Amino acid sequence: MKVYNSLTFKKEEFKSIIPNEVKMYVCGPTVYDSAHIGHAKSAVTFDLIHRYLKFKGYNVIVVKNYTDIDDKIIDRANEKNVNFKDISELYIEEYEHIMKALNIEADTVNPRATEFIPKIIDFIQGLISKGNAYENNESVYFSVNTFEKYNTFFKRAKDTESMDNETKLIDQDTQFGDDKRNPKDFALWKKMKEGEPYWESPWGKGRPGWHIECSAMVLNLLGETIDIHGGGQDLKFPHHPNEIAQSESYTGKPFSNYFIHNGFINVDDEKMSKSQKNYFLVTDILKEYDPMVVRWYLVSSHYRSSINYSPDSLLQSKKEYNKLLNTIKKVHESVQIKTNTKEMNDLIHRIELAYKNIIKAMDDDFDTPVAIAEILTLFREINKVILQDGKEITESFKKSFINFIDNMETILGVFPDIESKILGYNKGSDEQETMIKDLIELITTIRDQLREKKLYEMSDQIRDRLRELGIDIEDKKI
Repeated sequence: MKVYNSLTFKKEEFKSIIPNEVKMYVCGPTVYDSAHIGHAKSAVTFDLIHRYLKFKGYNVIVVKNYTDIDDKIIDRANEKNVNFKDISELYIEEYEHIMKALNIEADTVNPRATEFIPKIIDFIQGLISKGNAYENNESVYFSVNTFEKYNTFFKRAKDTESMDNETKLIDQDTQFGDDKRNPKDFALWKKMKEGEPYWESPWGKGRPGWHIECSAMVLNLLGETIDIHGGGQDLKFPHHPNEIAQSESYTGKPFSNYFIHNGFINVDDEKMSKSQKNYFLVTDILKEYDPMVVRWYLVSSHYRSSINYSPDSLLQSKKEYNKLLNTIKKVHESVQIKTNTKEMNDLIHRIELAYKNIIKAMDDDFDTPVAIAEILTLFREINKVILQDGKEITESFKKSFINFIDNMETILGVFPDIESKILGYNKGSDEQETMIKDLIELITTIRDQLREKKLYEMSDQIRDRLRELGIDIEDKKI
């Protein structure tokens, strides 16, 4: 199996540090707002990699963090006049609901940065003692000049000369501090500003920088060297180089053997982002489309490719996915004959060939476009035989077909609860009424909690949407 390694700019044979085990860290969301479709692409990408490594027989340990203390979170909390934890926990809960809807397998652990403050402080103290960091005016900075390879990561040799220009694209930790030895040095510990949350430290009251959080979590949850580190392309600079620099300075060992970066979701050829205000929220998209249509859309392009998104982007994926469901439904409903036929034997061989081609594609840097094309071609051939030509299916064909669908769910995650979908599972009217009542009670409880936290804008949106559905609720003074 080969994977593209961003550290070397080429596909490499994948070899884990420990045989049959993979340690993978994925940079998770900064939870200050709702997730957009770009966040979904990253989540689906690394879920796909997680699934396929498991399918290949690896025990996969996946750590995906939540950045729950950050400038943006603090700004949003101040804007809403609530505690920063109320903001982060609200969006963590929403994010986890989205992950479940998109059939993202559970990670081994999803740590919050604020759970690791003592470990982060220990890490920073270690860097100071090794001469890689320095304290100044109650803040602590990493000295990039102490790490010789700093300007080489994710840069080809011919590109390193332009690094000075690229450092102008700096982040909040590099922008922080007017008293640094070098403008490129980045904050490991930020002195408290008036009105900000803080923790006690040897240097005074403050909070950690963004980059140091990930390094501390990797070290304490996965060890000194990991197999795979993942994230979006936008993390190639400065977040991942900063992680490498501080981690390798601390341990003296390689940080990660493979770096994997997913492509962007673009709008009009520009990266989708909250700062550009050109984003589409996953919660809004899921109001119009089946979550598996969204997942099918995301896996149809290669994880390293950037794709342009528009409100109509999912229409073709919806048509394709519904055709697949119709074929699966037809096979399930068909009466099987026991006698094997040439047509059915040919289709069984075609399923076996499709399966081999899909495994070959996935072994080649998780090439899902080839895998998806193989599935679509196979289904067209099956439809011709059993729908157009009206051939009766056999028990052996159905068994082979169902096994293929199960494997595609295991690898791609696109056919969860398939029997419920194709059989049109309907609850009785009494059970439906009970479910609706329970859902309304749940929604009103969430609104009450939002109002208690003075998140009135969000609670009003829920109230207005319920009214559109013909459900009126009355607010009481709190």
